[in-house]
Amino acid sequence: MSFKLIFANNQPLVVQATDTIHAWKNDTSYLNVGEDQAFYLEEIFKGTSESIITETHTNPLASLAGLLADADWLTLDDQPTTYYQTSNIVSLTTE
Repeated sequence: MSFKLIFANNQPLVVQATDTIHAWKNDTSYLNVGEDQAFYLEEIFKGTSESIITETHTNPLASLAGLLADADWLTLDDQPTTYYQTSNIVSLTTE
């Protein structure tokens, strides 16, 4: 199943059923490391939209919405050049 996300700037993003979704959460446990403070993302999910549905819930939109609500960032490639901030998603529909 494919999904269409619309961001606050009206940019659409279509996630195909075979796309590998990477969901990331800000990891703030490293913020108190002194002068060489580092910032990291922790990958909380890697899989396709099909694996989200079968592993978590039978409602596809609810499954993806739940994942995106927990994640801070979304990428669709193993070597991403674009990270999408999930807090800017204003709608999620099936294609």
